[in-house]
Amino acid sequence: MATFDQHTRIDVPVDKVWTILTNPATWEQWFPDVDRVTDLGAVVADATFQWQHGSETGSGTIVAVDHDRGLLKVVISRGGHQVNHTFDLDRAGGLLGLGGNDTRLTYQLEYHAPGGFVGEFISGGNPADSLKVKHTLEKIKNLAES
Repeated sequence: MATFDQHTRIDVPVDKVWTILTNPATWEQWFPDVDRVTDLGAVVADATFQWQHGSETGSGTIVAVDHDRGLLKVVISRGGHQVNHTFDLDRAGGLLGLGGNDTRLTYQLEYHAPGGFVGEFISGGNPADSLKVKHTLEKIKNLAES
């Protein structure tokens, strides 16, 4: 799989970031390549939804939601291909992460690239997907800290 992951520190409590990640009404503001989400009442495991990006449409599934671990996994289906989005929250700041009021958010984007091993090797150096991950983290951070 081609994998892209980065993390950022957000100057708000974990619960505020978790609320943004699990509120489908905010997804249009930060979820990569999604302009519109429909048919998703709540972000719960096994929930499905429809998405739109420009004229492109597809479906998605919430694969995992774990509030205690701060873990959200979403799979987007696009033209017969699946893209995995994993968001992982941790408390940050304070002594050894204890007592801190900051959040460390890690975002991982994964997909099977066409062309097998060679395709995945080439995709692994894809700057567009690295930037997509970076910009997604920036959008969530700006939304949370505003």
